[in-house]
This record gives sequence, C-alpha cells and structure tokens, in this order.
Amino acid sequence: MILIADAGSTKTRWILVNNERMVIGKFESAGLNPTVFDEETLSKNVARNTELLNHAPYIKQIYFYGSGVDDKVANEKMSKVLSEMFDKAKIEIFSDMLAAARATAGKEEGIVSILGTGSNSAYYDGEKVVKSNGYFGYILMDDASGNWFGKQLLRDYFFNKMPKQLKQQFKQAYQIDEKKIITNLYQKEQPNTYLAGFAPFMQEHYRSKYIKDLLYKGFDIFVSQQLSSYKQYREVPLHFNGSIAYVFKKELLDVINDHQLKVGKIVKDPVEELINYHV
Repeated sequence: MILIADAGSTKTRWILVNNERMVIGKFESAGLNPTVFDEETLSKNVARNTELLNHAPYIKQIYFYGSGVDDKVANEKMSKVLSEMFDKAKIEIFSDMLAAARATAGKEEGIVSILGTGSNSAYYDGEKVVKSNGYFGYILMDDASGNWFGKQLLRDYFFNKMPKQLKQQFKQAYQIDEKKIITNLYQKEQPNTYLAGFAPFMQEHYRSKYIKDLLYKGFDIFVSQQLSSYKQYREVPLHFNGSIAYVFKKELLDVINDHQLKVGKIVKDPVEELINYHV
C-alpha cells in the first residue's frame, strides 16, 4: 500500500491507497513541520492517530510532502521519525510547493501558488520547482493569505475602515479585546495562524461589498507583485492550492482575467490529486 501525506504546521492530511488507486483510508493528525517541532513532538503528533499506525506493517511506500523540509537537517529529522514508525516503507520527502505543483500542473509547465494560512509561489518546469522568489515568513511575505486577510480585517476594525454593522458583527464573533490580541500576536507562538483565524469571517459575510473589495485587493497585490516577478507569468497557466484560493475562487479568477493571464487548476487540498500523480 502507498501512503501520501500533506503536512503543515497545524495539521497533516494522510491518504492510504492500493496499487489500483483504491482509497483504503483518509486520516488527519497534528502538524508535522520539522523546522518548528523537535523529534519527540513530531513522533507524538503521528502516534496520536492510532488508526493510521494500525496500517503501518502493510505500507510499502510513503510520499511525504510538507512545509519546513527543504532544509537538509529538518528533512533528515522528518525521515528518521517516519522510518521509526513505518519501518517497512520506503520514504520520500518533498516540499509542500512540489505537492502543489504535482497536484495541479502534473507534468506540465506552470506557475504554482499556495494561498492558505500563508502564501507562496514558484515556477515549475513540469518536473521540478525551478525558481521560487523565496519565502521570508509571515512578516515579509504571505500576501493574499489567511494571515494577510486576517491582518487587514483587524487593521480596518481598529482604524474604522470597516462598515459599522460589519464592525459590530466582527466584534461579537471574535470577542475583540486589545490585550488578548497583543498577547496572541507578540507573546504566543504562531501569530500567523492566529491572524488567519479571522479569515473565515469573510466567507460568513461574503455578500458584503467591503469583503469583496478586500478580496480583490489582496488577490491583485499577489498577482501584480509576486506572480509578475516570474518572466513566464504571461505565458504559462497559473495554478493555485489552498483554502483561500478555493473558497474565494470567483474573485481570484476575476483578478487573473483582469490581468489577462492564463488560468490553471484551483484545488483546495492537493493530497487526493497526488494519487493520480503517484499511482
């Protein structure tokens, strides 16, 4: 059997398939970012899903895609953890960006983006990620991500740029408290994940002109600043992975069409699409 994983810092999705592409099981576990977590935490985060581990003796191949695995030391750490738990399996570890590329572009050339809690992009030649603008974290990057939109919502709330009725609904939904916000942003870990937690408000109030304008603004910044930096961006399809891209597909497509660019695939979760690539 073959196990495919799509891992981030907050959660990991696993899908188990046989050689006939039949799905045997789908599982979720906590985040598995080897740059963020030590070996003990990584092991515990896998071990909590006992149902997944019950299949370990029968798994012969693992394709693990995740964030934080580009660094050699982190990659080896993740490989060691998986080898100890799935000792019968051959393990291959790849970046989340390569997962996004294989899930959408397959074996064709394209520019691939991830728009989820964070955001990133890369040029893919149909086989490997050739060029990325680099990812410098949630402070410098992450345009049009859940983190970015959450930040804009908070700023507009406090600067009175949010419509009055929407501002009241935002306050009630999140029990807005200045001290709590400061604590989460500057004293706790993963402030980007905290900020992304405000993004679902956009889906709940999707019909608001304010929300639609915010979505267009975010996607336009991402396309005009990040994607336009690739020399091929007008020639190849633009593919997208992630919850923000998928949920707000209409606004994203409108912005791409406004820029007269080529639309590729937009998927929420790459893990199931990777079955077609690997099996």
